[in-house]
Amino acid sequence: MHLKAHPAQTAPVPGTSQTRPKSSWESPGWMVAIAFLARVLYIAIGHSYRFRTTDANFSFGWEMGRIAYSIANGHGFASPFGGDTGPSAWNTPIYPWIISVAFRLFGSYTHAAAFALLVFNSIFAALTCWPIYRIARHVFNEKVAVWSGWIWALLPFTIYWAVRFVWETSLSTFILALLLMLTLEMEGDDRLSSWFGYGLLWGVEALTNPSALSFLPFAGGWLAYQLIRRGKRFLLPAALSAVVFWMTMMPWLVRNYEVFHRPVFVRDNVGVEVRCGNNPVAEGVWVFYYHPSQNPFQYDLYKKMGEADFAALQGRLARQWISENPGKFATITFRKFIYFWNGLPRLTKYPQLEQFKNSLYLASSLVGTFGLILAIKRRVHGVFLFACLIIVYPLVYYVSFTSPRYRHPIDPVLLILGVYLVSEARPRTATTQAGSPSRA
Repeated sequence: MHLKAHPAQTAPVPGTSQTRPKSSWESPGWMVAIAFLARVLYIAIGHSYRFRTTDANFSFGWEMGRIAYSIANGHGFASPFGGDTGPSAWNTPIYPWIISVAFRLFGSYTHAAAFALLVFNSIFAALTCWPIYRIARHVFNEKVAVWSGWIWALLPFTIYWAVRFVWETSLSTFILALLLMLTLEMEGDDRLSSWFGYGLLWGVEALTNPSALSFLPFAGGWLAYQLIRRGKRFLLPAALSAVVFWMTMMPWLVRNYEVFHRPVFVRDNVGVEVRCGNNPVAEGVWVFYYHPSQNPFQYDLYKKMGEADFAALQGRLARQWISENPGKFATITFRKFIYFWNGLPRLTKYPQLEQFKNSLYLASSLVGTFGLILAIKRRVHGVFLFACLIIVYPLVYYVSFTSPRYRHPIDPVLLILGVYLVSEARPRTATTQAGSPSRA
């Protein structure tokens, strides 16, 4: 394959094809509508709302479902593993509260509640087409924007997480894509109203998926730098945005301090997650033995100690094991890095199918990475943000453990970069001079 030269960006000339009305194919509205329809049809035809009941409905939302059940039944944000184990900060508050609303409206763990929640996920999964289109058009061009939006709308892998899991994945993916879009489009904007909304949205994302906060310093710093280089004010907008961000989270942080009598930043289960990935039998994947949802001994200990003390204990044990086994820690961390981008090794009835799925997963990682390298080489403006997101977002999962679902919030960026790479490639034969002599 031969890469074409990056075309210079020029302003549209009135009366040219660049200003013609958009066709349905080029409309992000149609992308969103078709994406939503495809997902709802999958839910209805595939009956994905019928969660198994053999695990006492735990697969219906897992810890978030249990917390939502507690909220819906008047016991507050508590008991992430069932029973009555007291207040919890195991998960962020927004999505469990959404599940609790569905439980109140349609009944706890009912098919109707499941259908409503999967449709809710599908709304935000479909809406993600819009920021994908805007990001790709802003950084690259219309062609990359259109193809990226439609691939997101119809690709089975991007459909899967919205229609199979009652979890915050689709919502947090949409918010993160929206934040990236706003970061790019706010370049040079010192209006206080823009920065107010920016800080508010980051606060909402923190209460939905705090892993995304690793990108915040880079996004906010990039915006402040763009103001500085233009000679505009930056301290007041940045300070206002920071205050709004913290005030958005403050009710949840105050609640945590009141119920646990200690500071808890958004979630308190980090120590447990790190322990599940770093322990004497760790090989780079999640070790269920150390999780209260899977081991009765750990559950009893969790219930006896209380959530905050249990999580703190598991965190100390994880740090102790890491300090005593630095070589093994380095090895399994490298494996987690591979698994994040390649997919997890699984023992299934159909190993060849699993290998094929992982091959496609790895291919999407590689195509996106090569697209990033090409964009950096050509000094595409704004690609710094893409690089930061791809580099810093997975770091927490390298230390704890990973799953294909954890990569989904950065899949929009990988998709855009992959489409950019393909759009800039053409057959080498196309560059052959007409009339060039052929070799004997």
